[in-house]
Amino acid sequence: MTIALVMSASLIRYVRSATLDVLTADYLRTARAMGESFAGAMWRHGLRNASVPVISILGIELATTFLGAVVVESVFALPGLGTMLVKGIAEHDYPVIQGVLAVSTLAVLVIGFAADVVQRLVDPRLRTRLGRS
Repeated sequence: MTIALVMSASLIRYVRSATLDVLTADYLRTARAMGESFAGAMWRHGLRNASVPVISILGIELATTFLGAVVVESVFALPGLGTMLVKGIAEHDYPVIQGVLAVSTLAVLVIGFAADVVQRLVDPRLRTRLGRS
């Protein structure tokens, strides 16, 4: 809950910024001039364009929650990967250190890959065929 609260606070800032950028965009004004309602223009054109930077930031934020988890585990005395890593470092238990770092690295890589895939699905400008520039 603590990590989600901190992450959502910074994510809301990025959502607000992306939405304000879209509100002043030419394509939204053009859609409105062609007769679409504000809600329809935002849903059809604005949401997709505003979500691209938010998806990138969300991927980064999710990946960095592992660092926040170490602090939260220490403060609230909760057992977890962070506590296991700190204990492994203190006891020079190299297999534990390697295991925790491997799992954490894999999680960060998977989250980054998932964010890239979702970005390609959302933003049509990123969809290009191989061999085409």
